[in-house]
Amino acid sequence: MSVPPSGHRQVSLRGSSAREITRDALLQKVSEERQLRSHLRRAAAAALSIQQVWRRYLVVRIVSEQLHEEWEVLINQPDCPDINLTNQWISSKMLRPFLFFITQPSSWYKGQKNKTLKSISACFKIILNSINSMDASKNFCSFAVGMPEERSVWLYQAKRLISLCSFILARCDHSCCKDVYMVEITAIAMRLAVSLTDCKTWKILKTEDTTTASASVESLIEFIGANQSGTYSCLRRYISCLGSHATLEKKNSSISADDHFLITASAITIALRPFHSMRAGKGADLNGASKQYFTFILTIPNLCKHLPPLLLPAIKHISILQPALNILLVVADLQGQSI
Repeated sequence: MSVPPSGHRQVSLRGSSAREITRDALLQKVSEERQLRSHLRRAAAAALSIQQVWRRYLVVRIVSEQLHEEWEVLINQPDCPDINLTNQWISSKMLRPFLFFITQPSSWYKGQKNKTLKSISACFKIILNSINSMDASKNFCSFAVGMPEERSVWLYQAKRLISLCSFILARCDHSCCKDVYMVEITAIAMRLAVSLTDCKTWKILKTEDTTTASASVESLIEFIGANQSGTYSCLRRYISCLGSHATLEKKNSSISADDHFLITASAITIALRPFHSMRAGKGADLNGASKQYFTFILTIPNLCKHLPPLLLPAIKHISILQPALNILLVVADLQGQSI
């Protein structure tokens, strides 16, 4: 084999620009390519997930608006043969679609708010009239003393109604609210919440049904004391927006003082229901309700100045404060043990 003369340029068969790549550089390149492929896969999966969520939201919104339109047509035609204000009709035909579309965010957009409030007002009035009916077949609360399936449906729908009433309460601001209609709806919502949690107001209640009705109401009151109901957080927002009681009476000439007192007293009554329930009287654990009451109500700055003087003894009663303050003792003991 002849040796090329010196000074002659050697040409690689792989090309003149080819260079040997080191092992570390090769590993770095492979790692970067792997990371790029992984990033592209995650980006594609994220895009697919976003598209799925958006399509779901869009479909739910379309269905919600369609149900709302059909519901309004049905409710606004009292002479329609499809309307029969029985408890079955109220539960299945009126409340079932109502509880679906009313809890969708699109129902509370600025352009839909007035329409939503009118629907709430109409629905709540029908339920209140039903509760005041002496006819068991037309009383919505007769489901609370019916068959197990009926009691289950009543409890589920009553829970949703309580949460909705609390949500409406949180949106009612007496200190700066000029929307009298919103105040009226809040008053109706509080009347409904009080009626649902007090079986003594049910016109159809018979002596033999008292135990069953009380058990259904106790389950509903237990839900109020739970975190998922949102009752105490909504009440905190409402009370915090009240301002000073004396100042409030001077500012809101357009809002009836009776409406203000009715809403506030009803809201406090709902919040104190778990402490006055039959289960509480039998020594039931009030830890959940006590935590909610202590966290959201007792920590409101200048709480006593926000509320009418007539309501102060109720919130300061020993039966209310003792379970809440016991939490502090338990926490102090736990901290002492940990130290």
